[in-house]
Amino acid sequence: MASLSEILTLIRQRLDRKEELREQVLPLARQLIRESAALIKNAHRKEWDEAQNRRKVLLEAVSELKVKLTEAPDLWFAGFVQDALKEVAEACIVYALLRDEPVPSPEDLGIDDAPYLNGLLEAMGELRRATLDAIRSEDLSTAEKFLAIMDEVYFEAMTFDQADAITQGARRRTDALRAILERTRSDITLAYQYRKLSNLLPALGEVTENENELLP
Repeated sequence: MASLSEILTLIRQRLDRKEELREQVLPLARQLIRESAALIKNAHRKEWDEAQNRRKVLLEAVSELKVKLTEAPDLWFAGFVQDALKEVAEACIVYALLRDEPVPSPEDLGIDDAPYLNGLLEAMGELRRATLDAIRSEDLSTAEKFLAIMDEVYFEAMTFDQADAITQGARRRTDALRAILERTRSDITLAYQYRKLSNLLPALGEVTENENELLP
């Protein structure tokens, strides 16, 4: 049987190794967040070749990160790692939605359920941005399609009633999505009303001209 000193020496060595791994993983997590933001930017700008390459690199980095943390799996669930995974999920979901591809699953991305769910909810904010771009381009059918996706995500997310410790704050993000959804619905409604008014104006102009012609 090991002495107390030997036990503590082994514990110290293991914790030193875990701290070393943490220091290695921190910059990787920050890099995942930066690359995820860049992927979203590429998707909004329709820079598809660059976006596709960046998405591939991101998913490879997630796999490498998981392998690196095999000997310290609890670090995988550390807050800074889970936040980075959430950003990756958001970016990959935005990429899929804007390119009209099937939405990837948590298994497709190698990401756990909670960061995936929160990434999906945050992706709806980016979808609102895309909806406003579609409205400005007078592409109301695309705006309606994005609104329908936001609707579906919101009502499905409402069914998650687990504790925040399990969902990592999904309820708060669901509440925020409700406000985003209502503003987006209002924007699309106003766009349709503006279109109807624009279509009526030429007809009103013709009526006015005809009335003027009848005046003595």
